[in-house]
Amino acid sequence: MLKLYRDTVKITNENIILATPLILFMWILSLYIAYSKSAVGSIPLLLLTSVTILLMTSAFLSGWFYMVKKAIHLSKQVFVLDSDRSRAILNLIKTIPAGIGKYFLSFLTQIVVSIIIYILIGLAIYKIGILFIGDIGIDATQLKAILSSSTTEIKAFLDSLTFEQLIKLNNWNLLLMCTTSLLSFLLMLWIPEIMYNTKNSFIALFSSIKKIFKKPLKSIKLFIFITILNFVLTLINSFSMISPFIYFLIMILYFYFLVYLVVLIFTYYDREFSEQ
Repeated sequence: MLKLYRDTVKITNENIILATPLILFMWILSLYIAYSKSAVGSIPLLLLTSVTILLMTSAFLSGWFYMVKKAIHLSKQVFVLDSDRSRAILNLIKTIPAGIGKYFLSFLTQIVVSIIIYILIGLAIYKIGILFIGDIGIDATQLKAILSSSTTEIKAFLDSLTFEQLIKLNNWNLLLMCTTSLLSFLLMLWIPEIMYNTKNSFIALFSSIKKIFKKPLKSIKLFIFITILNFVLTLINSFSMISPFIYFLIMILYFYFLVYLVVLIFTYYDREFSEQ
């Protein structure tokens, strides 16, 4: 696994151009969402905005993940001249339209199915939590107000809770964390399964879960490594508001690690399952 991690660093560094479409899309999406907040004033417009975001995301993911796949394939080729490799890497951008054409419907379906899965799992976890943990005594309006509050206000709210409420809150957090981690682990290979094996998102979902358990030890090691990286990234991100310069550096690091994690999962799949 260590060789996988090292090789992924090399592939990411050589194909750092992968970060460019990601940064541009995140920027465009954030501008569109910011505009929508002020422009959307009715349910039909809200639905239209949601559908637009869904289509934008599906188009981007289908093109970008295809670009990642091509980058990994390119990393296995031998070039006599560095200029030839550089030219081939720059040409990766041109694969995005082809990826959209091939996988747009697959990722549109994948996103919709993902939303349905998370909603159903969320409802099931809520029922389980209410049954075995119990209600904390906080309604949805209070919870929304608390989550949007400052750190000081959140601390004051936690201090106001009884010992029993704190125990229940910790149990709820543990339940949600375990459920989210398990679901993330099971769906870890879903996207590369679509890219490498089948465009059918439903078939890819079940076949990717089967592949997880074909090599459970390696899958667990990979997931733990990804979890640690995400934790470190979250920790680093907490310092982003210290100054504009620190924010800029952390954003560069953030996008680098995002690219690295995607390349890591794709490289793992490519080496372990692409020829099976």
